[in-house]
Amino acid sequence: MTSEPRTLGVVLGGASVEHTISIRSARAVIAAADPERWRTIPFAVSRSGRWLSPSQSQDVLEAIALGAPEEIPEPISRAGAPVSMEVTAALIECDAVFPLIHGLTGEDGILQGFLEILDLPYVGSGVGASAIAMDKSRCKQIMTQTGIPVAPWISVTCEEWRADSVAVIRRAAGLGYPHFVKPSRGGSSIGITRVNSREEADEAISAAFACDSEVLIEEAMPLPREIECGVLGSLDDGMPLVSPPGEIRTRRDFYDYTAKYEDPDTELIAPAPVDRATTERIREMSLQAWRAIGAEGMVRADFLVGPDDQLWLGELNTIPGFTSASMYPRLFEVSGLPLRQLIDRLIELAIERHERRRRFSAQADGEPRQ
Repeated sequence: MTSEPRTLGVVLGGASVEHTISIRSARAVIAAADPERWRTIPFAVSRSGRWLSPSQSQDVLEAIALGAPEEIPEPISRAGAPVSMEVTAALIECDAVFPLIHGLTGEDGILQGFLEILDLPYVGSGVGASAIAMDKSRCKQIMTQTGIPVAPWISVTCEEWRADSVAVIRRAAGLGYPHFVKPSRGGSSIGITRVNSREEADEAISAAFACDSEVLIEEAMPLPREIECGVLGSLDDGMPLVSPPGEIRTRRDFYDYTAKYEDPDTELIAPAPVDRATTERIREMSLQAWRAIGAEGMVRADFLVGPDDQLWLGELNTIPGFTSASMYPRLFEVSGLPLRQLIDRLIELAIERHERRRRFSAQADGEPRQ
């Protein structure tokens, strides 16, 4: 006798600049999820952070499939809380939730904290690891303490920039040219500028501050190769699965938003044509970084590899893309794990973690008070 499929909530959209990418990722996951195992329920979130009901969310996705803009519309009425009682009730009925809001409010621990409050199993890292990975400056500090090589960098607050922009530009010049200016918290290369001279610095730093209150400025590696590696699993469930590395090739100055999602000439090569020693270093460092931040479920580690095999970890993504142009699912597909099975495994990990935490909580409650 076939059991009824369980309910999987898929959260998409959001206030992040990666709103459109989130919609594409969610549509890919919904299309690939095994209908015999999962009944998917979409939860679309507008750019202002207001959640649509499941029926409204479904209507939006159907309209997008017919050619409507990839945009979650604002509700007609914006009175009341951003998350209505109807939405909350529907969420609580889900057996698991797959958060696919990339960037701020979705990948930085905020959405994870909300799902924790609702006591729901959810895919991916918890609050702490999500927040650390999203904050490039603090993540770099942890990687440095762990012994993982990263690009030389400085971080700058908005207050420092306003107080003495000339001094900030002078500090950045100490990294040499070219260097990169980027928001400390952000994704999809939005707000990132390659700075080739002191004359370009003011505009680049101002653009990054338009996206975040803290800016990261880091040295540019000469002639780098963009290499990515995926990690899948749980630290409480044996050794996580680490994918072979993949390479991204672009004709643009660097792997920016256009190269990622709009340029047809961008190539995704999986597995990457790198030697065995470099492959093993990348895989070992990906797992080391995963452990350092306490990640769970899924992480994509992004590296730069120089002509002399110099290796820098660029950043960690706790909610990698699942679009047709995304490397994470492709890396596991070449590892023998197709998208449908990858989704199944991620959901299983989420449910296992939730059940494990419930057992720990029950054991703690049963212990005698001191």
